[in-house]
Order: sequence, then C-alpha cells, then structure tokens
Amino acid sequence: MTRAETGTGGSGDGPRRGAQAALLAATFMGILDVLIVNVAAPSIQRDLGAGFSDIQLVISAYVLAYAVGLTTGGRLGGAYGHKRVFVTGLLAFAVMSTACAAAPNVDVLVVLRIGQGLAAALMLPQVLALIQTVFPSEERPRALARYGATLGLGAIAGQLLGGLLLDLDVLGLGWRSVFLVNVPVGLAAAAGAAVLLPASRPGPRRRLDVPGLLLTALAMTLLVYPLIRGQASGWPLWIWPSFAGSVLALAALWRVERRCAEAGGSPLVPPALLRRRGFSLGLAVVVAFYSGNYGLFLLLAYVFQEGMHLSPLGSGTAFLPLGIGFAAASMAGRRLVARYGKKVLVAGAGAMAAGYLVLIVTLLPGPASSAPLAALAMAPALLVAGAGGGLVAAPLVGSILATVPAEDAGAGSAVLLTVNQAAISLGVAVFGTLFVALLGTDPQAAAANVTVTDFTDALIGCAWLLVALAVITGLLIRRLPPRRAG
Repeated sequence: MTRAETGTGGSGDGPRRGAQAALLAATFMGILDVLIVNVAAPSIQRDLGAGFSDIQLVISAYVLAYAVGLTTGGRLGGAYGHKRVFVTGLLAFAVMSTACAAAPNVDVLVVLRIGQGLAAALMLPQVLALIQTVFPSEERPRALARYGATLGLGAIAGQLLGGLLLDLDVLGLGWRSVFLVNVPVGLAAAAGAAVLLPASRPGPRRRLDVPGLLLTALAMTLLVYPLIRGQASGWPLWIWPSFAGSVLALAALWRVERRCAEAGGSPLVPPALLRRRGFSLGLAVVVAFYSGNYGLFLLLAYVFQEGMHLSPLGSGTAFLPLGIGFAAASMAGRRLVARYGKKVLVAGAGAMAAGYLVLIVTLLPGPASSAPLAALAMAPALLVAGAGGGLVAAPLVGSILATVPAEDAGAGSAVLLTVNQAAISLGVAVFGTLFVALLGTDPQAAAANVTVTDFTDALIGCAWLLVALAVITGLLIRRLPPRRAG
C-alpha cells in the first residue's frame, strides 16, 4: 500500500497519528462504557430509587444492543463506507450519552442505554477496518498493538475514572458525569475523524439479514430479561414461557440462517461455522469465560461500596489489582501463545480458578477490622485472577479463529464478538441474581439489617461459581483442535 492509498497524503506520520487518535478514542469509550457504569451502579440505584434488577438492566441493555447490532454495523460500514458510518456512530454515541446523563428515571435510562449500545455497534466495528486503510502494512502491527493496549487501558480506567468522577461530583452531577465524559471525547474524535480519516469507498451492498437480527435480539432478550427480573418478582409464571420462547427463537434462527445460506445470502450466523467442532467449542469457551469475568465486576462494586462503605474512588482503587493483572498478562499472552500454544490459555484458566479460591480463603474468616484493610486483603487474589484472565482473553479469539479456514475468519470473528457480548450480559444477569439470593435482600434495601459479613458471604457463594466456570473454561480450551498452520 502506498502513502496515496492510505488517504493521509505524502506528509505521512502526523495525519496518521491524528487519525489513529480518533479511532482509539472511540475504542476507549466503547470499553469504558461497559465498565464505568459498574462503579457508578450503587449511586445510580440510590439516586433514581431503583432496584438492583433495574441496575442489571442498565448494564445489560447496552451490552445486548451492541451484541445484536455489531455484525449489522460492520456490514453497513462495508456498504456505505467505514468512515461515514464511524463518524455517524460517534455522533450518535455522544448524543445518546448526553441523553443518558439527563435520564429522569431508571426506565428511561434503560431505553437510552439500548440506543447507546446500537450507536456503539455502528462505531466500533469500523475501527479495525479503518486501521487497515490508514496504515501501510509495515506500520499495522504497531497500530494494532496500540489498539490492544487501549482495550486494556479502558478496562483499568473504567473503574478508576468512574470513581474519581463520582468523588469529585463535578457541578453536582453525581453519576451523570460518567455519561457526560463521553460527549467532549466523542465530538473531538468525530471532528478529527472527519478531517483526517481517508474517505472509504462504499462496497457492494449485500442484503441485511433482518430476520436473523430480529431473532437474535428476541432469543437474547427472552433469556436475559427473566433472569434479571425473576428474583425481584418472586419468579412468576411468565418466566418459564419466556425461557421456552428463547429456545424456540434460537431454533427458528438456525432454520432461517440455514435457508439464507442455501439461497446464497449472507446470514448473520453462518451455519457452516457452527458445524465446525473447534468453532462451536470456542463459543462455549467464550460463554464460560466472559460470563464469569464481567459478572464479578458488578458484585465487587456493591461489596466495596455498600458492604465495606468505601467511596466510589476507593472502590475504583480496590479494582486496580484485577485490572493491572489483566492488562499486564494480556500484553504477554499473545507472545506466550505463539511459543507454547493453548497451554498458556489453560494455565490462565487455572490461575483464574486459583485466584478465586484464594479470594474464598481470604474472606472465609470474615472481613478485616476496617474497610481499607479488607479491600487490601483481597488484592492478591484479584491480582492472580486478573492475570489469569489476561492470559486467556488476549489470545482467545485468535486461537479459536485459527481452527477455521482463513476465508471464514471475518464471519467467525463477528459471531465470536456477538457471543462475547451476550455472555457479558448473561453473566450480569446470573451473578446478580445469585448474589441477591445469597444476600437475602436488595443490596440497598434500607430496612434490611445487612452487615459487611453478609456481603462477603454472598461474594464467597458467587466465587464458587467463578471457580467452576474457570475450570470449565480450561477443560474446554484443552479440547480445542490444534491451530492451523499460518
């Protein structure tokens, strides 16, 4: 690729750096908005008079909307130009973030989070395609490394930045500032992208798989929504038809996608991929791994803030060992896998299980005499668990895609990312429901006489499920077929 083809002109480096800054800002916002809301969750619940299940929906609504829309967002980029769709997604994300900050009640906030997730589905799938366009082949590895580092930084900064914004209480905005922080970043990134990114030519317009999109959304909603609402509603009878409807929607999705593929169309979920043993096993790994990881984040926010009465900034700081371990191991994970193969991922799953067991042993005697000491005592366990997660997360998608032919890598990547986000939402639903059941009440129930020991006991119960998921992750990874050469 020549400099002319990059669209940045012959002067080269300056425009490319600016273009990448816009792309990385969007990436940072996308991962930040999953995690920053976790640390703000207790404040949102208290201010809006919401229940814990409402907060689960606030988190899951964004993730599910992104999961459902990301493949379609990627295809829209190919059809109408990646730059145009990227800038549109950025502006929509800034608008929806502003609306979220102004939400008058939790029901409106949930609806707006759906819009924010759909905006992310327009914005984020374009980033890697635009990196391919902006950077010549010899510079792409470094650009992709920065992209990976941004994902790790977002995972760490989400908790810390959210806590800092809440502690500063800028202009008395409270939790609303965690959404408003996206606005100046999004507008600046959109302006930079409009000027510095090369104009990408629209490609052939393939017919969008609308039936597949709708059935995917229906199946996920009918599964996750009753899991979240069931506990708070006393498990009413409508829960079970909803679960059955999710199964029927998945069966219909399989039939519709098979017919679409047989007719020569572009199905959202290509059936041929799911027939491949390595890929279907890989999807199971993604579900087990991501449902556990992200389910833990929400629980820790409530244990630190409601149980140990740490400030939001103190809570964000207490998350740091988990984030630092994850980021450091992620940077080393790809190189280690290139040398030792999937043994590294198995070892990472083992480290996660060990970290959660250490967490259980740490909490069994009861919390330390003060909240800061209790959070500090948990740090080694969170560091080990985070490092194990980083060893799995960084090379996981590449290891799964290495089991399929190169021509299926694009479709496989889209399916994996969709299942990834669905697993996050499922983890928030399952772990949140289990946590409330073990606690015996909503974490913010004013009339309940809930102690810090009650919170840590509930966390111990959830940690056993985390151990089980980590072990399942390792066992499934061991069954993955060997990587294909090249």
